[in-house]
Amino acid sequence: NILTNTINTRDVGANAGAGMVKNLNTLQSYCSIQAAIDDILTLSGHIIEVTPGTYNERVTVSKSLTIQGTDKTNCILEGASLAGTGRGILVSNGVKGVTIKNLTVQNFAGVNGNTDAGIYAIGGNDTLTISNVVIQNNVGGSGFYANGPINTVTIDSVTSSGHTSSARGIVIWNGLKENITITNCEVFNNNCCGIELQDGQASGVTIENNNIHDNADNGIGLVGLQGPGENLVKGNTLLNNGRFGIEIKNPNGSGLATGPGRVVVEDNNVSRN
Repeated sequence: NILTNTINTRDVGANAGAGMVKNLNTLQSYCSIQAAIDDILTLSGHIIEVTPGTYNERVTVSKSLTIQGTDKTNCILEGASLAGTGRGILVSNGVKGVTIKNLTVQNFAGVNGNTDAGIYAIGGNDTLTISNVVIQNNVGGSGFYANGPINTVTIDSVTSSGHTSSARGIVIWNGLKENITITNCEVFNNNCCGIELQDGQASGVTIENNNIHDNADNGIGLVGLQGPGENLVKGNTLLNNGRFGIEIKNPNGSGLATGPGRVVVEDNNVSRN
């Protein structure tokens, strides 16, 4: 039974000084996040737990998993020492049901903000949750980037800052975006917009209780809001952004005070944009 009881050490050199990574379902331990994901014993639905340490690796999520740190401040996915360009965490095409929480993702180098990100969901990644994550200083890439069409994205208590080269703090691009919830986030000092839904249409959007400040372009930019879900922008603070505080462009709702697709903007504090 050697295979199921041996600690995987293939990435010890790259991750010297990192903590251990454990599959909470199989109780197998690893020296890197990627090794835990790639193990044939790791199945969809499993939980990969990351203990405090600095993990010098790029991660590709190829299965429907939860990847969770025990402490977001000290569980760090670090790109500063890695050669070349790329994403910090890439969610592979068509992989659904991924949760990433309680981590810091920082200092990865991308080509530009439209092709790279600290966390990048490349396409078809429905039921995606990003929670209690710090995404910072990923030069040449956005903080969080997802491609549509996509259904059910929850981004909660995320800090996204310091992204350059036409980079957004949080952006979902292309196609129909359904049931998008972005709450309790702080998004600041990004080279382009703070929070943006760009190109295509969006329905069932909730952007609430976010602090969005000191971004070079819009604080919030939303394109193509429509039904059947209501769209709500509420309780956000927008300060010192370089263009509009809130921009809503080309909505396709019913135009009625009630009913499918209506857009509600209320109780936001918008100043000095």
